[in-house]
Formats: sequence, structure tokens, C-alpha cells
Amino acid sequence: MKIEIQNLEVQYNRRVILSIPELSFSEGKIYALVGPNGSGKTTLLKTINLLLSPSRGKILFDGREPDGAEENDGIRRRMTLLHQSPFLFSGSVFGNIAYGLKLRGWGKEDIRSRVRESLRVAELEHLIHRSPRELSGGEYQRVAIARALALGTEVLLLDEPTANVDRDHTQKVEELILRQKTDHGRTVIIATHTPPQAHRLADEILFILDGKCAGPTPENFFSVPIEIQNGQKFLRFSSTLRIPVQTERDGKVQVSLNPDDLEVIPSPESGNRAGCLPGKITKAILEKETVRLTISGEIEVVVFIPRERFAGLQVNLGSTVTVAINPQAVKIH
Repeated sequence: MKIEIQNLEVQYNRRVILSIPELSFSEGKIYALVGPNGSGKTTLLKTINLLLSPSRGKILFDGREPDGAEENDGIRRRMTLLHQSPFLFSGSVFGNIAYGLKLRGWGKEDIRSRVRESLRVAELEHLIHRSPRELSGGEYQRVAIARALALGTEVLLLDEPTANVDRDHTQKVEELILRQKTDHGRTVIIATHTPPQAHRLADEILFILDGKCAGPTPENFFSVPIEIQNGQKFLRFSSTLRIPVQTERDGKVQVSLNPDDLEVIPSPESGNRAGCLPGKITKAILEKETVRLTISGEIEVVVFIPRERFAGLQVNLGSTVTVAINPQAVKIH
């Protein structure tokens, strides 16, 4: 199902909270909506799912705008929205996944087969008779995703599906999401505040800020507080990383770090200096004349390095390095 947005505006208490002139989602691709909390990502997902009505503009599905409640219901049955904090009913995992299928009139044998298949794909077959109260946070989230997948809809709308989930479960959830495109040709629109996750999953990334689509997302996007010490303002990225900044802003701000302006030093020796982040190289991707490095420490950053420069560093995956962050690389949005 192709989805097209035209001159969309959503208001709440007479305040515009979402304003998107034009946007489209093609069939069989994964899209990531990236932005800080409160940027409008969830509002956009709910509007696409026809749970919110636009104040003006329209959404076309396969070139048509639905007309009335009956057509809205028909379109909505072709999509599944997984909320950021999904709710599982009491009872069993089997009962939770079967619930939506029962509402759609499936027979008992078909329900049993689909539930088991969904749990198999999610690697959760051993939990089929468990109560949701017995699940870990990661298991709970994966069961909620398995329930969404069981419906077999054409479009999946996922709102922060790995929020508050540990790394192992996050990896399993991401593998599930990728298989929806490769194995089933589904369209997936995922809201996330984590750019690295968006890059791992998405064919196309959209940056949402203050209710507007601001184009491709910047790399290394963070929401950080401003601190003041001896009259100097600092951006506090982590317990050890603080960057001096000249700004009139206060409180928490959205910041990106230009990956072309970050320097990689092939040793951890300067990691305790101001503006330096020690970490390990967890990913290296060749992109034409540039190497894209992902470096994970207290925070995860992406650095672009010319291939000749990278060869001279004599580092590999797993090498411990230091990222030196020039204040000029910092942009406050």
C-alpha cells in the first residue's frame, strides 16, 4: 500500500503540532522517523493510522482518500500500529496473540497455526503458555511485536519498538523488523530517537523536529542538557563528555555532531581530556572515498574519515580509540 501525505496539518488546542506539506511512503520499504521526544513522530504515526484526523490536508492510500468511517476501518485493517508502551492482557502469551485474529473471524486451527508461527519467527515458542506478568521487559516487547506480526497486515507502524529494551533483545527486534521487508515485502515505518538504529534498519530516514519534516536526519543526534560552570556553558553528553558552547539557550537542547569534523586518535591516552570520547570501533563501512566508523563508548558516534587517513591509523574492528570533538562540529537545532 502506497501512502501519500499532502499539505497535512494537525492541531491540538489550536496549536499546530504537525505540519508536513508533502511526504510519501512506497510499498515494501523500511522508513525511520528520527527525532527527539515530542517532535511529532507519534502524532504522525497515529495520523497515518487514521486514529487522528488532520485539521487540514489529506492522506492518500493507493492514490485514494478514504471517505467515511467504513472506508477508514477498511484502510486501518491493512495496517498495524504498535504503541511505544504496548499492553498485554492477563492470561497467556497465546491468548494475547490470538486475540486480534479472533476479532477478525479466524478459525481455531488457523489461529493456532498463526500464533505458533509468529512465536517461532520471534524465537519465543517456549513462552506460549506463560503469563505476561512472568516475562522480562525484552520478552514482553517481543511478544507485543509478535502479536502485531500475526495479523499479517501490509503496513507496520512501530513507535519506539526497542525503548527500554536491552541490547540482546534490541538486536532480535531489529532482525524481526528487517525480515518483514525481506521475507514479506511489508512497508515498515518506525519511529526512533536513535540515529544508529535508523541507519541499521531503514531504506530512507526522515528527520522530524517541532512537528515538521526537516529532511534527512543528521548524524550523531542527541538530546542533552546545558550546564553552567564558572560562567561557561557546556553540553553534557555523558558523565565524562562535556563540550563548551556559546549559546543563549538553556535547559535541554537537541544537538548533532558533524561526522566530518570529528577526529579519531588511535589510542585511548587522550580519553580523559575535555572534548574527548574513548570507545571501541564497532562498525566500519567503506563508502566511496570515505570510511564510516561507528565508535561506541559512553555514547555512540559516527565518524567519516577519508580512506587514506583511515589506512594510516592502523586500527580495526574492536580497536580502542579516542574521538576528539571540536566545538565547531557541534550544531544546536
